[in-house]
Amino acid sequence: MEREALRAFKFALDPSPAQAEALTRRAGAARWVYNRALAVKVSAHQRWRAEVAGLTGQGVPEAEARRRVKVLVPSKPQIQKRLNEVKGDSRVAGRLPEGAFGPERPCPWWHEVDTYAFQSAFIDADRAWKNWLDSLRGVRAGRKAGYPRFKKKGRSRDSFRLHHDVKRPSVRLATYRRLRLPVIGEVRLHDSGKHLGRLVDRGLAAVQSVTVSRVGHRWYASVLCKVTITTTQRTGRTG
Repeated sequence: MEREALRAFKFALDPSPAQAEALTRRAGAARWVYNRALAVKVSAHQRWRAEVAGLTGQGVPEAEARRRVKVLVPSKPQIQKRLNEVKGDSRVAGRLPEGAFGPERPCPWWHEVDTYAFQSAFIDADRAWKNWLDSLRGVRAGRKAGYPRFKKKGRSRDSFRLHHDVKRPSVRLATYRRLRLPVIGEVRLHDSGKHLGRLVDRGLAAVQSVTVSRVGHRWYASVLCKVTITTTQRTGRTG
């Protein structure tokens, strides 16, 4: 009997200096996007708290004030749409008159970074916010999640996640010793990827995403795969 399961294959990387710089850049971009998305959520939450406090200051019971005040905390679609409207583009900035971009163009370098690094950061901000709310409401199992924190450079772990179209994989093993990442190219593995490579070749594994992170001075890649597992079904005889 066969079943599918998600399994992560972790590899240490040996990137070239140029590749290490590219990995650092993507991790920084993912951190920036996460912080920006979280800032939008925190701002909406603070506005909600201020309006609740205003009503309670007028003598409205707190429970009633909480029920009355409705402030939308934007999620990925709304935040991403707004960022797309203002992000700018360094490829055309030099050809436009001064001020053509308007007052705010926060990330004109967006085209230099994989879009999936951005997408995953938006998703992570949504997840962190939901985990806190669910924990606050008592509907989240496991350890209590605290109020989401901003990621500080040098203190939070450098990491980013890339997805791809499984039917047209851009994250894949080029050889047993090289992992191909979009735009960055083939990054040498410190370890052998033979086991994963053979599973993929046999159609028993399909790469879903990869999370690249740095621990100390070493970069790692955790390749998440959907793996087909064959189990033996035992039947007993009665009588």
